[in-house]
Amino acid sequence: MKEKFHLLLENIKKELIYLATEVEHNIRQSMKALQKMDVELAKQVIASDEDIDRLEVKIEDQILTLLALQQPVAIDLRFIVGGLKMNNDLERIGDHSVNIARTVLEMAGKPPLPTYKQLPQMSELACKMLHDAVTSFIHVDPDLARDVCRMDNQVDEFYDKIVKETIALLKKDPDKLDQGFLVARIARSLERVGDLATNIGEDVVFMKEAKIIRHHFAE
Repeated sequence: MKEKFHLLLENIKKELIYLATEVEHNIRQSMKALQKMDVELAKQVIASDEDIDRLEVKIEDQILTLLALQQPVAIDLRFIVGGLKMNNDLERIGDHSVNIARTVLEMAGKPPLPTYKQLPQMSELACKMLHDAVTSFIHVDPDLARDVCRMDNQVDEFYDKIVKETIALLKKDPDKLDQGFLVARIARSLERVGDLATNIGEDVVFMKEAKIIRHHFAE
């Protein structure tokens, strides 16, 4: 029975890794669509979200079944609960890649504001957070997970900077309000990706140490 439990647990872990890979790919593809103003690529990102949603539901069903039938305890239970939360966070990150892709469709044909050029750098940092958060989950590495949580401040600083500079530009040129709103929307989606990656990092620390560090990243 224990061997079967760990086989099922390993399968869930593999599914989560695959979901994370697809979600990270979609974030990167949505930003590539933004940089190149590639409408077709943006549409591909939007269309692929259905696959991510289906996989999220499948993983949730597997986790809930495992909880009901096996009744795990201690670290196994924390791992499963953390996996359930991570599954939801990954699906939400997938939604933000769709938000970015849809914004690209709205931006097409409009001259972007200068602050738009800062978005790829912000995206790289958010994607690194996501990648490292998933790696910390795979290896149950609380030190790497804490590093992810600390990086969130940098993403927040990017967001604040982009929004402030965009507002300053719009004060000088109010006719570009639409473009400014679209830049701020993408920055907000990337900021939320950082927040959700932080959630995963916090859950990894809880899995390994049974310690809740939410709002206490320095611990």
